[in-house]
Order: sequence, then structure tokens, then C-alpha cells
Amino acid sequence: QFMWTSVESGGTSRGIPDSHYCGNGAAGWVEFKKTTGWAVGLRPEQVGWALQYGRHGGRTWVAVRRKDDELWMVPGDHAAALKEHGLRPVLEGKVPGVWYDGGPAGWSWDAVATLLTR
Repeated sequence: QFMWTSVESGGTSRGIPDSHYCGNGAAGWVEFKKTTGWAVGLRPEQVGWALQYGRHGGRTWVAVRRKDDELWMVPGDHAAALKEHGLRPVLEGKVPGVWYDGGPAGWSWDAVATLLTR
């Protein structure tokens, strides 16, 4: 359903997310992170880029894989809170998509597609 382009940002400006997607009439950017705890290692440039892109109407997401079997889909406009507080339970109500177990085989990819394109 989607076309994905991996972006190696070493030769481009700092803060650009890892991947660009286009599908179902929508396009956007996803930064991929992995953590075993609650902290998510976003750089200030990544937060700034996500916030600025969102202010111009673009779609941005931070997809966080936690403890191998959880997936947290965090909208880019929450990047500053994500950097400061991590994946605290307080953020859970503000995160539109969280899957707690099963790893990639157990996550609802149709629901992820809906989040990316709405």
C-alpha cells in the first residue's frame, strides 16, 4: 500500500527523519527509534525538524519499538515531550497508536496505515 524511501541524512540537513512514505493519497516522514526503557533518544535537531514540518501542515511520526514487542506511534508534534519525558504512561493517552505485545506479527498494520494517512 505504501512506497517507502530510506533517507541517509549524513549528506543532507540534520534532523531529517529516517524514512519518507507515500500511500493512500498521503505522504509523510517517520523517525524510527528503539528503546528498552522509557527514554527515547531524539536529538534537538530531530525535534525541531518535526515541529517545523508539522507547522507547515506536513505529517511526521516517531515510531518507537520498545522492548522488542511494543510499538508506539507518536505524532511529530509530541516530539519535544517525547524527548523530555520519554514514553511515560502520562503520554500514553496522547499517543494514538500503541501495541504492547506480539512484536511486528502482532501489531495492527492496518491501524498503522490509517494513522499515517489520516
